[in-house]
Amino acid sequence: MPQNNEQGVSANFYRALGLAEIVNDKRKINKILRLASFAPDFSYEKEADKKGRIYFDRYKFLGSGFGVNVHGYRRMRTNKDGQRVEKHVVMDWGIFAMGYEDNVVAASFVDTDEYGIFYCFTEDLHSSNNFEFRVNNILELLDKYRHCADYEAVLDFEADISYVNTAMLMIYATVLLPVDKSHHEEYNQMLEEQIFNELVARARMGDAEAEYSLEQMVFEQEMELGERLAHEDLLSVFEGYFLNLAEQSGIFSILADILSVEEVVNEASNQKLYRLNISITDTKTTVYINQEDLIGMPMVGMRLMGIGLLQGTILLDRPLA
Repeated sequence: MPQNNEQGVSANFYRALGLAEIVNDKRKINKILRLASFAPDFSYEKEADKKGRIYFDRYKFLGSGFGVNVHGYRRMRTNKDGQRVEKHVVMDWGIFAMGYEDNVVAASFVDTDEYGIFYCFTEDLHSSNNFEFRVNNILELLDKYRHCADYEAVLDFEADISYVNTAMLMIYATVLLPVDKSHHEEYNQMLEEQIFNELVARARMGDAEAEYSLEQMVFEQEMELGERLAHEDLLSVFEGYFLNLAEQSGIFSILADILSVEEVVNEASNQKLYRLNISITDTKTTVYINQEDLIGMPMVGMRLMGIGLLQGTILLDRPLA
């Protein structure tokens, strides 16, 4: 059986996609990997190298928006009967999940950890949130880097990354009631967000006055939060948060608004999952969670609190934002 080389991916993250019980079952997992290798739903291939090997990433859906991917190569060889046949070699495999919609981003860069796992660090233009995620389409990404003549070309390439698609694999989560607010509070918050977004847009253009106003605005918000936390419950003060638990891990603690709810099934294991479209402090993404690991009934308008791994794809063929 090919080895899964994704260091740090615990059984809990496989469980989010309904795969925890079969990843160590050689017969079952080999069947899935053969399907991914020989009957993929989509794939990426490099040009043949000097040894005639064509490296590939192949993806197979096991349910709505999620599945497994295999990395390997194919090449022609001569069998014992003297016939030319194509040999497929699967080197490693992993899991993937897709979001409902893409995020428009800027100021992106890519880095690897000590295990060679790729992470994309970027800024969501809609919310101005900075976040990181584990990159799935590594082969395609490396192909782009190999066409960069020097480090300056690499920086230019990364600066042109404008779209990503992400989804979070939740270890566990709890459904919470929304914060009860008056119409006046909602209007003030909407106005404050509008002012904040306008200041961010001006600051990106190098407006020093806007940068100073942002610093003052953040300082005032921190002071207000500190005062409220002394007298109020944490979950009534924070409507949402997006906290990276360890740098270069893709693992976040979140408190988010639920925008839509879908029940899905892993076709290989028959495990029932939830696929939820959410907004984390205005950054939209999708979460997948095993139904057994979610406390409460998810409904539109409720909040979701939990921990998960954010992974996804850098969309390299989309036009610039």
